[in-house]
Amino acid sequence: MSYSFAAHLARFGPGASYRPMTLSQAQSYCARLTRSHYENFSVASIFLPRRLVPHFHPVYSWCRWADDLGDETGGGQRALDLLAWWREELLNCYADKTRHPVLIALRPTIERFGIPPELFLDLISAFEQDQRVTDYSKFDELLHYCQRSANPVGRLVLYLCDSFDEERAALSDRICTGLQLANFWQDVKRDRTELSRVYLPEEDRRRFGYGDEDLRALRFTPAFRDLMHFQVSRTRQMFEEGWPLLALLPHAVRADIELFLEGGLAILRKIEQNGYDVLIARPRLSKWEKGRLVLRALLPLVPKLCSGTHCSRSSASRAVQRPTCYAESRASKQSFEAVRSQAELENEEPRPRIAANQATASYAWCHHLTKRTARNFYYAFLVLPREQRKAMDALYAFMRVTDDLADEAGEVNGKRMALQDWRQALDRALRGEFSHPLHLALRDIVQRHGIPPANLHAVIDGVESDLQPVRFDTFDDLYAYCYRVASAVGLCCIHIWGFEDERAKEYAEAAGIAFQLTNILRDLGEDLDGGRVYLPREDLERFDCPPEKWRDRPETFQRMMRFQIERARSYYRKAEHLSAMLSPSGRAVFQVMMRIYRGLLEEIDARHYDVFSNRVRVSPWRKLRWLLLAFPVRWGWL
Repeated sequence: MSYSFAAHLARFGPGASYRPMTLSQAQSYCARLTRSHYENFSVASIFLPRRLVPHFHPVYSWCRWADDLGDETGGGQRALDLLAWWREELLNCYADKTRHPVLIALRPTIERFGIPPELFLDLISAFEQDQRVTDYSKFDELLHYCQRSANPVGRLVLYLCDSFDEERAALSDRICTGLQLANFWQDVKRDRTELSRVYLPEEDRRRFGYGDEDLRALRFTPAFRDLMHFQVSRTRQMFEEGWPLLALLPHAVRADIELFLEGGLAILRKIEQNGYDVLIARPRLSKWEKGRLVLRALLPLVPKLCSGTHCSRSSASRAVQRPTCYAESRASKQSFEAVRSQAELENEEPRPRIAANQATASYAWCHHLTKRTARNFYYAFLVLPREQRKAMDALYAFMRVTDDLADEAGEVNGKRMALQDWRQALDRALRGEFSHPLHLALRDIVQRHGIPPANLHAVIDGVESDLQPVRFDTFDDLYAYCYRVASAVGLCCIHIWGFEDERAKEYAEAAGIAFQLTNILRDLGEDLDGGRVYLPREDLERFDCPPEKWRDRPETFQRMMRFQIERARSYYRKAEHLSAMLSPSGRAVFQVMMRIYRGLLEEIDARHYDVFSNRVRVSPWRKLRWLLLAFPVRWGWL
């Protein structure tokens, strides 16, 4: 038993004699207990409004006590008796008769936010169930347990944020159940060996052929790997379904909630990275990985902090639902059927009327997909004003989903058919018939900013050309490919950013070529392993450097790479002229993108063209520095 909790229990447990604390003393006790038990809370509380922190402390302390009474006291009847005592103390708290320090501190919070006792009672019921049930036959039984062990916590948070209603509660339940399940999958070994509990449902173990003997021996097998892959995928879907909650929360608490949600997703990714083997070692996030999560939560606040303005509820579209590819988003499409039905009833006007919440949901979907997958682009978008940033999110989401269609597993013919369906869906969306979460936002930005639809079709053409083994005979062939997959994107971007001189289109085209050439050079090794060679055959023959000899002939390879890098630099020099033709905000975001991609190119050069050992990257700190340098440009100071 934990000595620390044993000391607390001896001092404040049933039958203990102690002098009741004042409210201030009780609140201090809860603050110390919270900080000493939960390292992640101290990180997350950075984002909490100062006024809420004193209320979170007693709620967390009550939950901590309840959990420890079940798990840190030996279990069995002893734990059940202590939990019954804790239930009685809670009821005394609601009757204003308690003297326990946690409940003294909790009483004003209950009164201030109108928290019903059922949420706390459900938690006690779940902890009591832990003493009676050590294995689950069906997944539905496990979900029912999560409804009482995890979901009340999320609902408590909603009460503390003055945000409780049934819509938010339902979304919160999906997130909290996902977090609970992620903890179960992370702790399969610990639960089995230390607590004699098994949360992997028996029906799932049978389905994948993982036997009871294997479980008792904690034996990692292909069946266990498949079982865990299934559980991780199912849990991730719950997070996806709960993401819209962030858009419905006050901005002041959104970053804090998002940090916990991102932590759950990070655990799932960690399990995947470890090959689903949670039986040898518990998947953990390193301090660096936790720091990255905090940085990701902080970055969206940078524009507001730098401009000295405060975030409002109108920025709700920045929180999002998070499907990462077209296939994963199919469940989300169901929620947009109402949008499609409405569109079908409208006549073909240039701008059909769309409910504000539907537009917000579409833009929110695009934003989080961008945030999760854009990497280099996402940093650059932060410098834009809100409306332009939303438009760039929608444009990037279209590019990302299009690219994912080609990257999904499956036969080439199937992918080609999927792209053809996607092309037709694009045309219908531009007419007002929406069949995908991003369509509504995409049509809005096409009409609002005058984006030529031909450029969107060019992107689909470029992705479709990647379905076959890639080989280009001449640089002109490569140029045409780069135009479709990159320059066409740049030509869309400048319509969003704003430009006056028609020559801007020529320089935007050059920027796209430069960026795509940089991507090609960075990914030479990865693409080669995948059977793709983007460098023109005429260049390979000129330098006598066939792909199969790239690693064996370093001097020849380096000569060819110097030539390719100089070619890319020439397009960067031409693209520089675009900056002066853009609006201040467009100039700022373009400069960030130029610095990031040029930084990648120069990093390749600095590594002596080693693109095989490790993936070339620009550090987040350099990106953040370039982002901060761009704000004076956006405001017209430079």
